Amino acid sequence: MPEPEPEPTESRLMPERELAVKSAIAVATGGLGTAPGIAIFDDLLDETHQQRVFAFLRGGGWRFGWRSNTKTDQYVFWHKHFAGYASPSEALYDCADELQKRAPALYQLWSALEKTLLNGHVLHRCYANGLPFGCEGTIHTDSNSTLDHTSIYYPGVEWHPNWGGETVFFNREETDIVAAVYPKPNRFLMFPATTPHIARGVSRLCPQLRITLMFKTRLKAA
Repeated sequence: MPEPEPEPTESRLMPERELAVKSAIAVATGGLGTAPGIAIFDDLLDETHQQRVFAFLRGGGWRFGWRSNTKTDQYVFWHKHFAGYASPSEALYDCADELQKRAPALYQLWSALEKTLLNGHVLHRCYANGLPFGCEGTIHTDSNSTLDHTSIYYPGVEWHPNWGGETVFFNREETDIVAAVYPKPNRFLMFPATTPHIARGVSRLCPQLRITLMFKTRLKAA
């Protein structure tokens, strides 16, 4: 993995006066359903804020050793935790205030999402994963509760079809693919956390770390 760049300061990332999401996510009406419960929203941020979020994520704080399934997986990848529970055995809690303290830039993004695409959701976890060539994930689900959702933001500014790295969804029996989502830069993906999925590894041709930013949320009780 390349030597991390210095982490940007808050003032360089997203001053409070700036709105992170383009027109409060004007693209919210453009979601494309690829399978039941799966929605895609492209061009989430304007170019300036996309680059700022990407620069922040490429900064320090990465740790090597994360697994999709801690009990069975042999191979590991890079991980950066920002807020919320660190393992499934820990109790859930609203971690928005924690995110504000630890990663103000990502909190501003969350605040915009909370008012639009993720209206009615409570944030329980926020983190980033990084996959270089040779690191693999495995098929897994993020929760057993139908109230839980996972959102993935692909912050990179460049990607190529030959680089791989798709997010692939399977049926409940994990016997067939039901959807595959290309890690297109500035794309936002939402899906039920009960859906089996996997982050495919990047190809030998890929010169970059495949970085994804995750928001784990639960719908508020009616």
